[in-house]
Amino acid sequence: MADRRLAAAGALLIGLGAGFAWLTRHPETPWLDRAASWPVVGGLADRFRAAWRAPPPPPAAPEPGGVEVITIWLPPVPPAEGPGRAPVAAPARLPVRDPEPRAPIDRSVEPVLPLPARVADPARLARVAALLGAEARATTIGPYGFLGDLDPPERWTLLAGALDAAFAARTGLAPRGEPAETVVAVADPATYRELARLEPRLAGLDAGGHAAAGLAVVLAEPGAPEAAEATLVHELTHFVIRRAVGPALPPWLDEGLAEDLAWTPFEAGSAGFRLGALAGSARREGMRVEIVGAWAALESVVAAYAGGRLPPVARLVELDWEGFVGGDEAALRYAEAFLFVRFLLDGGDPALAEGFRTFLARVAAGGATDRAALEAALGAELEALEPAFRAWAALRKATAVDAAVAALARPGERVVPAGPRPL
Repeated sequence: MADRRLAAAGALLIGLGAGFAWLTRHPETPWLDRAASWPVVGGLADRFRAAWRAPPPPPAAPEPGGVEVITIWLPPVPPAEGPGRAPVAAPARLPVRDPEPRAPIDRSVEPVLPLPARVADPARLARVAALLGAEARATTIGPYGFLGDLDPPERWTLLAGALDAAFAARTGLAPRGEPAETVVAVADPATYRELARLEPRLAGLDAGGHAAAGLAVVLAEPGAPEAAEATLVHELTHFVIRRAVGPALPPWLDEGLAEDLAWTPFEAGSAGFRLGALAGSARREGMRVEIVGAWAALESVVAAYAGGRLPPVARLVELDWEGFVGGDEAALRYAEAFLFVRFLLDGGDPALAEGFRTFLARVAAGGATDRAALEAALGAELEALEPAFRAWAALRKATAVDAAVAALARPGERVVPAGPRPL
C-alpha cells in the first residue's frame, strides 16, 4: 500500500514538473487566463506569466539611407516646342560642331580634305563686340584671338597652344598651317543665348558652346570651370580637325574626336594633355554622389546599353547630323561616340588603334568616310567589335567609377544608382 502511494506521489510530481515546464514555454496559454481570474492563485498566475513571457523584440533599426548616384554629363537636346509641349529649360552644355555644310555630301565629287584655318568674319566680330559693349575684352589665348566679357584663365592659353601637338600625337595627323580663329567666351547665359541667335542653324538647340565661321563661342559660367574648359577644348578641336582631316565629317567621328580631347586631363605644369586618361571624378555632397565628366559618360553609356536605350555602334556611325543630335538621347550619342573613339585608340588592341589612324589618314587624303571604309581600315566588322566595346566600357566603369563611388560611401550605407540623368 505504501509502495502504491509512493509511486502515485512520484507520478504526480513528474506530472507537475512536466506541466510547469510546458507552461514556461507557453505563457500565453488560455489556461493561465482562467487561472488569473481565480481567487488566491490569480496573482500567482499573473506573476508567472510576466516572469516567463518572452521579452518583446527590439525595435527594428532604421534602414540606412541610400546614397543616390547621379551623372553630370551632356544634357539631352530639348524637343521643339509645340501644342501640348511645355517649354524646356536650357541645359548646361551641348557642344555643337561647325555646322557646314548641312546637306549630305557626295564624297565622290567633294571629298573631305584638310583646309586652312578660317579667320573670323570681321562683321560677326563687330556684332559680338557690340553685344558685349563696355564689358568686351580683346586679347589672345595661345594662337587664337579672344573676345569676351571675362579675363581668360592662364590655363586656356596653355591648352590652346598644346592642342595641335596633342591631336597629332593622338591621331598621327599633323594639322596644316597655323590657327587663325577667334574664341568668344561669356559668363552670362543670357549673353550666350543672344550670341547663339546669330547662328540660325542653332535654332532648336539649347547649347553651351558652338563653333562656326571661324568663331568658337563658349559659355563660361562662374563656378563651373571644368565644364567651360571642356567646352573650349571641344570647340577648338573642331578647328584642329578642319586643318588635319577636313570639314563635314560624319557626326560620330567629328564629335567623338572633339570629345576625346575635351575629356582628356590637361596638366598646366607640363603644358600637355595626358593622352588616354579620362578627365572624370566623383564627389559627394550630403547624401548624393555626383559623377562628373568622362566618368559620367561611362556610367551613362553602360546603363543605357543595359536598358536598350542606345543603338549599336554599327548604327551610330551611319547617323546623319539630324539623326545624331535629334531626340532625347542626343547626349548619350555624344558619349557613345566619344567612348567608341577611346575604345579604338585605347582599348588594348594595337591593331585597332593602327587601323583607326589608317582610316583617318585615308579620309584626310580624300578617302571615303562611310562604315565600309571604317571596317576595311579596322580589319573587322562593327558587329563583331560591339561585344568587345561594351565589355571594355563596363570594365572601365567598374575599375574607375564604381570603385570611386564605393569609396565615398560610409559603413552601412547603400549606394543607390539613379541611372543616367544628365544635368
